[in-house]
Amino acid sequence: MEVDRQRAVDVATAAFESHGISASDAELTAEVLVSANARGKHSHGLLRLPRFIRGIEHGNVDPDGDIEITAERGSSVTLSGGSRLGPVVASEAAVLAMERADEFGIGAIGVHDTNHLGMLGYYTDLIRSDGYVGVAITNTEPAMPPHGGTEPILGTNPIAIGLPTDPVFNLDMSTSAIARGTVLHKKAADEPIPEDRALDATGEPTTDPDAALQGMILPFGGVKGSGIAIAIEVLAGGLVGAAMGTAVTGTYHTKDPCTKGDLFLTIDPEAFGNPNFASEASAFLRDMKRHSGSTTDEIRLPGERSVRRDRDRETVEIEDDCWQDVCALAEPN
Repeated sequence: MEVDRQRAVDVATAAFESHGISASDAELTAEVLVSANARGKHSHGLLRLPRFIRGIEHGNVDPDGDIEITAERGSSVTLSGGSRLGPVVASEAAVLAMERADEFGIGAIGVHDTNHLGMLGYYTDLIRSDGYVGVAITNTEPAMPPHGGTEPILGTNPIAIGLPTDPVFNLDMSTSAIARGTVLHKKAADEPIPEDRALDATGEPTTDPDAALQGMILPFGGVKGSGIAIAIEVLAGGLVGAAMGTAVTGTYHTKDPCTKGDLFLTIDPEAFGNPNFASEASAFLRDMKRHSGSTTDEIRLPGERSVRRDRDRETVEIEDDCWQDVCALAEPN
């Protein structure tokens, strides 16, 4: 169904507020989720809201938690999120990363003791829109075996990269063949997932999203996706003082405390002595789109269409059942 965008934000905000979240934190988190719906990334949109609420009810989200610096040296800072809502902590980390980049040319912010942050590319889009290069990674609960393995040890571990260019370049991808959120969306929509994306609990290939959630999602590109996922596990987890591998909990099963980590890198292009970086990179991307010999109508850059949709849409598409759930959660307790 189509829902007025502002109404979607207002109802989602009310749902968080009715479960003890402050007005500012509630509205910010609602904006992040609705932005995902506007971009067509429904797996990270309002579909996630009931899980956020369950995390609050289980006591694993602290509405009044303090976001504190636990370590810092020059451009590098580690934050404890105080178990606040993930989008609130991630937004503060992104702003701090830009502040450090202003001072040192680069900002590197690690985060632990936080919760699921929603759509990772939301934050690199904020960073790139302010003229910086943004890179963000996060690890998640085990859902994926390393290449050649048979046990889920790695998360689907996404990476996002935003460039301050026109046209938009804002890559946001998981290291799995399909995002776990997309599997959740397919389950809610009663649709199969594509072949060669997941295994069931017995290790057999499956297109059943429920069986995939009970089993394992595969890395994209075999050894390549597996290698990147391992690197993210260590950098977004161990490097920032968060958990790795099977010790990561709480990003999917919200009855458990969230132990994953995040890492945000922000670069001020002027620190590299090229004040024309943004214009030159933009010209390269436009030239590439014109001259790559595409057999399709156009070459689309990562995030180009979804960010444009986010800016232009006054309504968002939401599954009927999902909207009913959100509206029910917005009712006063």
